[in-house]
Amino acid sequence: MVERHVQRMMAARAEEEMETARQASRAETLRREGEEALRAVGDLDVDSDSENEDDDAAGFTGRARRDLRRERGGEGEAPPASDVRVRAMTPAELGMAYAWMRRDQRRYANAVKFWDTAASSIQAAFEETLNPESGETSVSSSSSFETSSSSRVLGAFCAATGPAPVAFAVLKSDGLVVDAMGVRQGLRRLGFGRALAFELVRRARRAAAERAGPPEYVIDALPGSVPFWRAIGFAPAGGADSPTTAVMRRLCGDVAMAVDLLEDPPAPSGDEWWVPARRKRFGDAEA
Repeated sequence: MVERHVQRMMAARAEEEMETARQASRAETLRREGEEALRAVGDLDVDSDSENEDDDAAGFTGRARRDLRRERGGEGEAPPASDVRVRAMTPAELGMAYAWMRRDQRRYANAVKFWDTAASSIQAAFEETLNPESGETSVSSSSSFETSSSSRVLGAFCAATGPAPVAFAVLKSDGLVVDAMGVRQGLRRLGFGRALAFELVRRARRAAAERAGPPEYVIDALPGSVPFWRAIGFAPAGGADSPTTAVMRRLCGDVAMAVDLLEDPPAPSGDEWWVPARRKRFGDAEA
C-alpha cells in the first residue's frame, strides 16, 4: 500500500513537471511571435532600450521614452500616467511582453529575470480563468483564450509607446492582490508602474466596498520595491503571519506591506470567501 502511494506521488510529480515544461514551451512560442511583431514596428532594435538619449540613435522605445520625459518634465519619478489603460492581455500582447522581459534581463544587469524565473508560472496564470466570487481558478485552452476582466494576467498599455504592454501584473488566485509586477526597463520612471498599482488598488477598493474583498490590500513586496510601495501609500503590515507564511517570508526576504481600502468598511457577514484567509493572517479578533 505504501508502495502504491509513493508511485502515485511520483506520477503526480512527473505530470506537474511535464505540464510546467509544456507551459514553458507555449511561453517560448508566444515570445518568438511577440519578438517578430515588435521588430516589425521598429521595436527591439539596437537602441530601443538604450539609455542613450541622442535623437538620431534612439530606437522606437528610446524615442517614446525621450518624448514622454520631455512632456512630463524630464528625469525623476513621474506621477501616475493618465494615458495608461490596464486590461487583460491577448496571447499576442503577452508574447510582446515576454519579448521585452527577455531583452531586459540580457541588456540590464539589475533587471528582474522574469523570463528565466517566471515565464512558465506567468503562462500558467494566463491560462487560468478566475471566478471573481470565489477566487477559484480553472484552466482554459490557450488556443481559445479570450481577454476577460477575470484574467490573472493584466497588461498596462500606452498608445504613445506602441502595441506592446509597458508593464504587466500577475494576480494571485483571489483576482485582486498582485503576486508579481514589472515595468519595461527602458520605460521606467515615467509613471507606468504607479498607474498600474493604483488601478489594482482601485479594483480592490471597489470589491471591498461591496464586501467582495477584504478591507485592506496586503502584498508581499521585494525589499528593493518597498520604497515604491511606500510612495503610493503602503506601510508595513500589522498582525502576525501564520507559521508557514513567516517561514516563507524569511526564505524569500519579502516584506508585508498594506494599505487600508476603506475608512469605514462594512462588517463582514461571515460567509465571504476572503474571511478565512483574513482570520488566518490577522486573528479571529480582527476578522
